[in-house]
Amino acid sequence: MNPPVSSILSVAPGLPFGQAALAEGYAPAQVWYCRFDKTVYQDEDYLGHGIALPSAIAGSALKRRGEYLAGRIAADRVLTALGYPRFDLRPGEDRSPCWPQGIQGALTHHASLAICIGWSRPEREVAGLGIDIETLIGPPRGHDLWPGIISVEERAFFTTLPLPFATCLTLAFSAKESLFKALYPLISRYFDFLDSKVIYLRDNRITLELLVALAPNLPAGSRFECGYAVEGDDVLTVLSLGA
Repeated sequence: MNPPVSSILSVAPGLPFGQAALAEGYAPAQVWYCRFDKTVYQDEDYLGHGIALPSAIAGSALKRRGEYLAGRIAADRVLTALGYPRFDLRPGEDRSPCWPQGIQGALTHHASLAICIGWSRPEREVAGLGIDIETLIGPPRGHDLWPGIISVEERAFFTTLPLPFATCLTLAFSAKESLFKALYPLISRYFDFLDSKVIYLRDNRITLELLVALAPNLPAGSRFECGYAVEGDDVLTVLSLGA
């Protein structure tokens, strides 16, 4: 009898694409990624990789269990590099990962790839990490979704750029996700896609500007630079604060 096929295809350090374009955006953080095949996922894969399956995840759909495993495998590599081998990275009440004291990190995944980034928190008032991977939001979904992601002003700005609108929209979505992941652990409050706007998008850099005050040290008008890369239908953004 042939041994069961694992859903985990490969695990490697760095980013899956766009390293040269993004390198300045996340140094000196640790980054690992994990490729997986959700069609052959089985719960035994957790035991095989030494990752605990939380009860909150055990009752979820197979797809979610497979994504969670791939993300935790990537996170395990990052945390091991940061001095926390085999740390049980559990989700908190708000479903965000509970990182070790003094460690900041972020996770992202899509249908076949999970990525984790982490570092020992810099001694800065505002310090955080965000990472996000998305599949291109093409028509007709983009036509339906854009008003919840960007403003009319941002849409007009995108028409002046050489990139297709679908790419600009997906990059805006991804960059705003990365910004949320970087800031949420600092402020413990939710904010909307329309609470920030894209004011620059080219040369593998996106600049976001806050339209609302999120905290005394994060007033409206605060700006954040996010690195990006595009490969095929995938876009990747990385944002680091306080490096």
